[in-house]
Amino acid sequence: MRSRWTRRAAVLALVLLVAGVWFASSLQDGLLGYEPSRLVLDRRGAYLGEVPGSGGELGYWPVPYVLPERIVQATLVTEDRHFYEHPGVYLPAVGRALMQNVRNLRVISGASTLAMQVARMQTPGERTAWRKVREAVEALLLVHGHGHEKVLRQYLAIAPYGNRVHGVARASRLYFDKPVEDLSWAQAAFLSGLPQLPGRMNPYSEDGLRRARKRSHRILRALHAQGALSREELEQSLQADLGLVPRPQRMPEALHAVLEWSELARARQLPISTATLDLEVQSKVADILQRNLNRLDGAGAGNTAALVVDTETGDILAYVGSRDFFNQEHRGAIDFVKQRRSPGSTLKPFIYGLALEKGIATAATELADTPMDARVENGRAYLPENINHSFLGPMLLREALGNSRNIPALRVLEQVGVEPALRFFEKAGVGAISYEPDRYGLGLAVGNLHVTLEELAELYLVLAHEGETRSLRRFTDEPLAPSRRLMTRESAQLVRHMLADPLARRPSFPVGSALDYPYAVAVKTGTSQGYRDAWAMAFSDRLLVAVWVGNHDWRRMNGVGGLHGAANAVHEIFDAVMPEWRPYRPVLDFFPPPTGALAVDVCPLSGRLAGPECPHRKSEWFVSGTAPAESCPFHAKIRLDRRNSLRAGPTCPEREVVTRVMLSLPEEYEQWARKQHLDIAPLRESPLCPSRPEELEPKVAIREPKGTVRLLYDPDTPASASTLRLAADVTPSTEPIVWMVDGVPVAEVGYPHEFRWSLRPGQHVITAAMVHRSQVSQPVTVVVED
Repeated sequence: MRSRWTRRAAVLALVLLVAGVWFASSLQDGLLGYEPSRLVLDRRGAYLGEVPGSGGELGYWPVPYVLPERIVQATLVTEDRHFYEHPGVYLPAVGRALMQNVRNLRVISGASTLAMQVARMQTPGERTAWRKVREAVEALLLVHGHGHEKVLRQYLAIAPYGNRVHGVARASRLYFDKPVEDLSWAQAAFLSGLPQLPGRMNPYSEDGLRRARKRSHRILRALHAQGALSREELEQSLQADLGLVPRPQRMPEALHAVLEWSELARARQLPISTATLDLEVQSKVADILQRNLNRLDGAGAGNTAALVVDTETGDILAYVGSRDFFNQEHRGAIDFVKQRRSPGSTLKPFIYGLALEKGIATAATELADTPMDARVENGRAYLPENINHSFLGPMLLREALGNSRNIPALRVLEQVGVEPALRFFEKAGVGAISYEPDRYGLGLAVGNLHVTLEELAELYLVLAHEGETRSLRRFTDEPLAPSRRLMTRESAQLVRHMLADPLARRPSFPVGSALDYPYAVAVKTGTSQGYRDAWAMAFSDRLLVAVWVGNHDWRRMNGVGGLHGAANAVHEIFDAVMPEWRPYRPVLDFFPPPTGALAVDVCPLSGRLAGPECPHRKSEWFVSGTAPAESCPFHAKIRLDRRNSLRAGPTCPEREVVTRVMLSLPEEYEQWARKQHLDIAPLRESPLCPSRPEELEPKVAIREPKGTVRLLYDPDTPASASTLRLAADVTPSTEPIVWMVDGVPVAEVGYPHEFRWSLRPGQHVITAAMVHRSQVSQPVTVVVED
């Protein structure tokens, strides 16, 4: 019998031991760490957004190193007046609670100490007697293992204060928009009462606010009774305005910015991050963009995006990712600031800048804006066009950039080189660049390297900072990134000077357009192929504004280019923001020319020194050592044979020679000049008195095109623009010829023996034959691929 009881006792002891070990191992005797939420404010302190912390809640911010006296006293008088007198459990309160609960046959008091509340918050569960015992044991362990102050800190960091907020530091910011150290007695008492019933004392509801104030008044009186407040302080606190601030709301126009900055704030250690954004500027920019889209509504423009940047610091002041985040039709949830699109002509300034830097060109280099016949690469070619399918003939580089002409830019890129240009853009931060052969070709100059609005902004900051990089900055406490020099100071200054020159934009951009400003603004527009993207980039001495307009599905707009689609919005943004941004600093009226540059009078047609025959002249800036030395060859006295108005050779009798001051253009401008009805000097010598009589032997040879040419046929290009220039050298020059395509006559022409043949798919053999003689040229093969 005794043996049986002994075995039962042993089993019971073992069970109790196991239960004790399990109970002990399940106790939480540490102060748990919680992931704090990350609050993001704009640069003026306005609410931008917040990344939730542990459990999707807000707060869990650490309390200050020196605990704020007012919140400590208010909390202790509310939750645990004998906090520093017990080891985690206050036995008199436990006894009192037991008596009250037994007498009333229900739970009247829980006798929870502050340490027990910390235990409950760290390991929440059902409110049972067993749970109460567990909390008591954990409270004893917490105080014993960490001390009273750390337990108090834990309570102040994780206690619930309503509206998903944990911790007094975040609650202070939420309800009073101030640090917890700056709370008044009334505010400290108000916050200290919230954790007891955070749901019923919601300050954002009328009933909740009334209950919370009533509770705070009891706390204030208790503080007075304890001696923490004088009678005068009590009366003042009871009557004080709490200074509650409205519930923070995210700005609908800044939702892409909220996502962008929230993601960045998540990786930061600080609970509060101050963004460079200015929500007042953000609101103005969003309104302007919406009005601009309304104006373009009938032209098929569906969406827009913009950046406004402080040029001095790189701070992003406004970040609009789309017209409306919630617009399903136009995919407003897409952040178009980060979408890669064709930039149109917005990369041209950097191609010209590279040419200036390499000594390939100056601002007065003459460039040909004339039809650029097929450039063959890997057996393929294309016929580039200006956006308006017209040509302006000889242009100086300044005007070619100002007028945003395509053909001159392609010619300059051909000299700079595609690969060096790509390396420059890669160094400047443009991503996703492919070095696959012929991936871009000369099309790099007109938009086939896709970029983001962000990347364009950083590119133009290089010009604003005279050739040095300036990274975009998103938080006010970010150190400025070290700058790198990408362009020489002089070349960047000169490009900036050209982009800010309103006269350089004539005649393509009219006087008084959105590109003209009453102060110094360097501006460039861009339009992608088929009017799918419209861009405008502009910067002053203090702001950079970048705007894009287009459609999410790359749908074409109806003639909406950079000028009408985006430049108007950019101008409005400058008008709205410039007066208030650094108003203490005088506005720069003009961008200065390059440091040490020399102003020289040149011919506005040739870019060489203006000669006595030049009817006009202009002043151009030249970096040291780059000024022209030769006189203008485009305006000269020309000897003509009066019998046929061709150039008089040395054998012409003087009685048949007249001398006139004429426009003497290179051969590449001849066809353009004739279309413009210009009185130009003839290129051919009079056959009646040639320099070499043997040239009168009849012959005909095709000058253009040469060899076998492969072309791409674009059915979207107007027929008038899908042509190939045919040109022949004919002796005597007075003889007419007939152009033959596949043996079929297509045109009979005289001097200068040129014709533009309309392309059609297939392989074709082209010849030129004299009309009155038997001479026929060697054939040329042209392959037109569709």
